[in-house]
This record gives sequence, C-alpha cells and structure tokens, in this order.
Amino acid sequence: MSTTAVPPAPERPLPTPTRESQPYWDGLREGRFMLQHCSACGKVRHYPRPVCPHCFSMESDWRETSPEGTVHSWTVCHHPFNFFFKQMTPYTVVLVDMAAGVRVNAPLRGIAAEDLRIGTRLRLAFDPVSKEVTLPYFVPA
Repeated sequence: MSTTAVPPAPERPLPTPTRESQPYWDGLREGRFMLQHCSACGKVRHYPRPVCPHCFSMESDWRETSPEGTVHSWTVCHHPFNFFFKQMTPYTVVLVDMAAGVRVNAPLRGIAAEDLRIGTRLRLAFDPVSKEVTLPYFVPA
C-alpha cells in the first residue's frame, strides 16, 4: 500500500492592507469603490499612499466613486505568477481607465478576451474571497 502524501493545495495570495490602504479594502468589502483624494489639492491618489505625488500634502479623505470605466489595455495570462492561479489559466487581466481618472487593473469575467476592444465599457465588481478580504474584478457594463 502506497503512503504517498498529497501536497497541500496552494494558498491564494491576499493583500495586506496598510494604514493608508485600509479604507480602500474596507470599501471593497462593503461593495463600494473608494478612492483617496488629497485634502489640499483635491487630486485622486491611487494606489493609496501617505503623501500626495502632486503637492506633497499628507492630508487626505476617502470618497466613493463610480465603478464604471473603459478598457485601456489587457493581457491574457497563460503562465501564472503563483501556483494558486494555475487552475484558472488562461485568464484575462484588464487595465481600466476609471471614470474618476485613475487606472485600475483586475481580472476580467463575463467577456472573452477576443471580444475586448480598447474603450469597451466595464464595471468594477466585488469578490468576497474571505470574511476580511474582498477583491475587485471587472465585468461588462
């Protein structure tokens, strides 16, 4: 009788929120697309960070923004960067110009890569992968 051990399934890599990014992740968990805005100059900061890259202010606030955007670019991943994603290959990751003026990249669902075009309208959706973490993905608008 063989006693070959079955290797454990690979774990999904998850983000580690920081003090600056926690409101972003909290918003996703609540089904809201939250972006950091500089309190001094009003410009959007994305990805979240402590200092405004435009005016160097350290003050910011968070606002819910539209989850709508258009395709800027995309890639079809055939080789996963982490073994967890091997079962999902090939999968498409899109870079989306959001209505708020920032670009967000996330997986795409609900439309084949060959049907994508630059300018295709997409909407951010929310995947609750654990009690603590919800990840973004895009679907056709």
